[in-house]
Amino acid sequence: MRFSFFLAVISFTFSGINAQNISLPSNFKQGKCYERCFYYDKPVEWKEVECNKSEKNKLPGTNVFTVKKTGKEQEKFISYQKQLINLGYNLDANGYLDEKTIKAHHKYLKYQAKQAKKAKRRNRKNI
Repeated sequence: MRFSFFLAVISFTFSGINAQNISLPSNFKQGKCYERCFYYDKPVEWKEVECNKSEKNKLPGTNVFTVKKTGKEQEKFISYQKQLINLGYNLDANGYLDEKTIKAHHKYLKYQAKQAKKAKRRNRKNI
């Protein structure tokens, strides 16, 4: 009986840890508000913002914001997600900047940098 109780407590403890699916900036301060900044040619960054400007995703002590995109920005972002899907990355074209999209974006940027290095090396050999 004790083993069953202990097993239940452990499983509930670790299931709560796995449910936290939102990442935070590495040096966040409690009471401040942050948002993810997405640029097509740079990695995703965290930026401190005013707390009353965006739609909130509340976490205890820290506020993480998502910026509402206009129609054209949303369409451009969905087409970028579809482009990543066509290149073989595992994500959904839903128009949201989620963890899968961020990972695929970072991998794609690394791939582009690697291709640029190869092209530079080829040009050096040809000259």
